[in-house]
Parts: sequence; C-alpha cells; structure tokens
Amino acid sequence: MVALFFYMKFSEFLLDPISSRDHLLLIGNPVSHSVSPIMHNLAIHHHALDLKYVAIEVLVHELPSLIAHFNSEHFKGANITLPYKETLFNAVDQHSTLAEAMQVINCIQKVGHKIIGHNTDSYGFVQPLRDLGIVKLDSALIFGYGGATKAVIHGLREMGVEDCWVVSRNPEQLKNDLPINLISYDEWVDYADEVDLIVNTTPLGMHPNSEQSPVDAQFAEFLADSICYDIVYNPQKTTFLRQAEQQDCTTIGGLPMLIYQAARSFELWTEHSFPMSKIKEHLAHVFPA
Repeated sequence: MVALFFYMKFSEFLLDPISSRDHLLLIGNPVSHSVSPIMHNLAIHHHALDLKYVAIEVLVHELPSLIAHFNSEHFKGANITLPYKETLFNAVDQHSTLAEAMQVINCIQKVGHKIIGHNTDSYGFVQPLRDLGIVKLDSALIFGYGGATKAVIHGLREMGVEDCWVVSRNPEQLKNDLPINLISYDEWVDYADEVDLIVNTTPLGMHPNSEQSPVDAQFAEFLADSICYDIVYNPQKTTFLRQAEQQDCTTIGGLPMLIYQAARSFELWTEHSFPMSKIKEHLAHVFPA
C-alpha cells in the first residue's frame, strides 16, 4: 500500500531522512488538512517516480531557513498555500508571466539551479468552466475578497469578462487596484440579473460549517439564470450550490479546481501527465457529496 500522506513541521522535516532524498513540498501554516499530499503522492506512485511530496508547517521565523533549503539538490519544487503566497513572491529567481501579473505564487518550479514562481490557481479555476464548453463570459459576480479572489479575477479576464462585481463585507475599507467593482452584501442582488457567473470564494459552507452560504435563503432566487461556482470542495455540494440547483442553475464545485491546479503544478515539476481520472475517483470517496 503506497503511503499517500506526509505531514510534519519544518523543523522535523529537516531532521527526517525524506529531506535527504528528492522531494516536493507543500509550504504553509496550517497544512495538516490539505489533500495535496494525497493527490501528488498518488501521481508519483502512478508514474513510479523516485520522489516524495510532503506537507510542511512553516513558522514565520523559519522562512529564511526554508528559502535556503530551496538550494538543496534534493528540493525539486513546491506548492505554496496560506499565508505565504505573497510572502514568498520575491524568494524566487524569476516569475511566469501570470505570476508576475498577479504578484502571487502558489507553485515553485526548479529548473537546474533556477527557482521559478508560478500561479496555477487561475488555470485551475478556468478549466472546469472550459470542460462545460464555456469559453467566454461577459460578466461575473464574486462573493469574497480573500486570497483566492485574485486568481479567479485573472481567470475571468482571460475568458473575456469585462464587468466584475466583488462582494465584500466592508468594500469602502478595501484598496481596489484590480479591474473590478467593489460592492456590499446589501447590494449584490441589484447586479445579479446582469451577470453570467456567480462565484463563491469565501469559506462559507466549508466543513464543518456546511450549512452556511454567502447567500441568505430569502435571496436565493436571485441566483437564477446564472452559472454558480463554489471553490469550496469540502463538502463537494455546498449549501450555496444546493441553493443554485433549486433555481435550475448550472453548478460547479471546488474539487475540479483543486485537481486542475495540482495537475498543472505536477506537470511543471515532472513533465509527466497527472492521472486525472484516478485522482478524481480517489477524492470522490474522501469528501462527502
């Protein structure tokens, strides 16, 4: 039986034999909940690669040691999750065009001795829409202005979205340096009829608080005639998506986005294809429908 999950603190990792063999990392804090090690170690096993993918919990004061570790001959790449997607932006030698535009990285590729920063979240967001045959959108409304929102916005711009409304609790307090319109939760229903796509980027509805939704039940009817996309993947069908289904909307859950962003990272690191069907099948049993 292949071991799919590896998690340890960074200080433990440096003393572990895994650090002295070829490895890929997930860098963040916390990381113990992540399914990235499951996905990537499945893919590694599928291709019989001599690699291990390890989730490491890194404290802020450990960042200089982490960055120094990037020079290890056994370090082959990494994913970056909260809270370090922006913090580690300048810790690489160069950036992909998309990462440069976003000023956020979630993937490190090592080519020779060069460390390259990428962002695969935007790709991950767009691909499930393309799977449905959706290649162009004119307008979108996004709940939330958190870490994932920037990737969503860049993906939407790539799909031709010109009008984008982002719903925030305190829009007047936010710095807006993106091509978006910031509005409050009291205003979103005024724009719902105008948009093709409605996206939830908030954690509302995430396990264990799966009964929550960014949409109050009394306003669920305003979801009608839109594609509704929730980037939450646990559970697979959130309250927001159930509300949308009751309005006969086309819905997309967060699990495909999670898998696609991982696939792009894996391909950058290994030049091998990601075993999509195998990983989808495995994760379908990990998370409740």
